[in-house]
Amino acid sequence: MSEPSKPTATISTTAPSGHVTAVFLGSAPFVLINFGLPLRADDLGVDAVGIGFMYTLFTGAMLVFRPLVGAALDRYGRRWFFVSAFGFYAASMAVFARSVDVIDFYVARTLQGVGAALMWVSARTIIADLYDLKERGGAMGRMAAASAQGSMVGATFGFTLLGFLPFAQAWMWAFSGYAVLAVLALLWSWWKVNETRSPAPQQTSSVNWRALLSRAPVRRLFVIVFLSMFGSALIEPIYLLYLKNKYDVGVMLLAWVFLPAGVVFAILPRYAGNWSDRFGRAPLIATGVCFAGLVSAALPFWPSLWMIAVSYVLFSIGWAVASPAEDALVADLAPADLRGTLIGAKEAAGGLGAATGPLLGGYIYEYHAQEAAFVVNGVILLITAFLALLWFREQALR
Repeated sequence: MSEPSKPTATISTTAPSGHVTAVFLGSAPFVLINFGLPLRADDLGVDAVGIGFMYTLFTGAMLVFRPLVGAALDRYGRRWFFVSAFGFYAASMAVFARSVDVIDFYVARTLQGVGAALMWVSARTIIADLYDLKERGGAMGRMAAASAQGSMVGATFGFTLLGFLPFAQAWMWAFSGYAVLAVLALLWSWWKVNETRSPAPQQTSSVNWRALLSRAPVRRLFVIVFLSMFGSALIEPIYLLYLKNKYDVGVMLLAWVFLPAGVVFAILPRYAGNWSDRFGRAPLIATGVCFAGLVSAALPFWPSLWMIAVSYVLFSIGWAVASPAEDALVADLAPADLRGTLIGAKEAAGGLGAATGPLLGGYIYEYHAQEAAFVVNGVILLITAFLALLWFREQALR
């Protein structure tokens, strides 16, 4: 890779963990959305393809906005894009709270996708600014763990309401609470998160970023990101339906079954990120994705719900190991003045995989053997792990 262009002046921050706290607050609704949205849509009579479209709207919004946000971060700075993310989250949660039909869910998911694009691209770029090569993986892991911890706290709140109130009423109160937390995240980030790069549009030329995106390591990274997100998203909208229909269990029991997986994501990424700083990115990506692929392919063949719960914990361990290393690798490959652009482009590649995966998963689930979706997911992830090790095993920590 050519010598990176000289970075613009970095502005120190007096609260380097401010972005982590905001991400913690903004992540509160994630678990209830993942669990409740497919089941709520199923109650409304939406088929698996329609449920997949809800996920595609969310990821499609991120797909459109991530590269735009990334380029804007390099041109105008990071802070205000990060702060504005929580305004979109607050609006999304308010629509979820008042939702009465499928169109409301579509609107809420689109707003959530815009907020997610703003939050994750700017947060990861801020981390790339604040931490050097030997600390970046750990910082990415700490943020991922904070997001999972926020999701767990939000899930406790939401599922407690589900235990005492009718589903529709609990849904309204839960998402009203999440809207309040998003507003608090907005205020916190406005107060605590400082700018980490000087806006300097003259330093970022179209020739530079085009040359960067044309380089083989970057193109290969995008393939890895696309395949990993495509594979994981392929089963996202249908695995809860599969378990619900196969074992005839309710949402509360499913929540308890998958609680240990949430604990894994709340703890392991911060350690896995440090391991990637020590041992390199490719071994952690390949190991984690391979492990997740093997578990996914075997998941529908276990004879009991509790064995599947153990399998899903193992699946989560794989992703918790791989994700911080993947996030750190893209920052490692980016020149300082094009970090936002490359991180945004990488997020768009992941968004493309996440947008198309649910459609294929829903189609396989609806019109072919339901177990085949899990097997296809496993094969895709095994191929991804092989490519990550093949292409990036020489990627040394500089």
